[in-house]
Amino acid sequence: MATSQAALAIEAENPLRIIEDIRKRANIRKMLERPFFVHIRKNRLSKDELKVFFCQYYSIVKTSYRMLAAGILSSVPEDTNTVEHLVRFLETESGGHPNHLGYYLRWAEHFGVSAKDLAAVKPNKKSQAFEDILMSFYETPDSIIKQAAQVGVEDCAEVLIEGLDRGFKKYPMTTRAYGYLAIHRLLENDEEGHSRWAIDSLAEAPDLLERLDEVESVHRRVDEAFNGVFDGIYEAWNIRTRRAA
Repeated sequence: MATSQAALAIEAENPLRIIEDIRKRANIRKMLERPFFVHIRKNRLSKDELKVFFCQYYSIVKTSYRMLAAGILSSVPEDTNTVEHLVRFLETESGGHPNHLGYYLRWAEHFGVSAKDLAAVKPNKKSQAFEDILMSFYETPDSIIKQAAQVGVEDCAEVLIEGLDRGFKKYPMTTRAYGYLAIHRLLENDEEGHSRWAIDSLAEAPDLLERLDEVESVHRRVDEAFNGVFDGIYEAWNIRTRRAA
């Protein structure tokens, strides 16, 4: 009996088990039942709706590499593990041609939204809040905050890409245009992709057990920030519909 209790105690302090418990409580997949994702599954978007989507979602795309760069710059030079960790993500975000940003420009262009349109867009309050929250997590020299944020980012990315892929399957797309969704379906997964990298890195944090409340809070706020972008897009669609009525 004592041996069994000791085994349970050790398992309870297993970093990977602890992180998985945090992720289960977050239930990121509930994102797919928010009005935005329900709407794109059930409806064909108008040209105006597509433009609003691509322009506001751009906040997520451009922040994805900027926050990683900020995380590298804010790390103390002696924290080589964190620097290497973030460089690994940044290389897959911005390395190669085309990179994730280039894939996005191709996808948006296919639906009539140009790079010039994206450059001129002003983020709405919820898209701007996403940028501000994510950048604040990566601008800190505190490595565990950045690691926790990265787990949240990859969890959200895996789900939202699934939701976008479902919603956009009804539109004919060239392979070139589908690249943004395709590359993310491959990389944002819990087996050997970005999620795995993020989880394994956080599990190695020496002070993880002492800072679980902070880790869970960061994970929750990342989830809320992502949901905010999609809620803001859906709200903008409704405002335009009411004005047109």
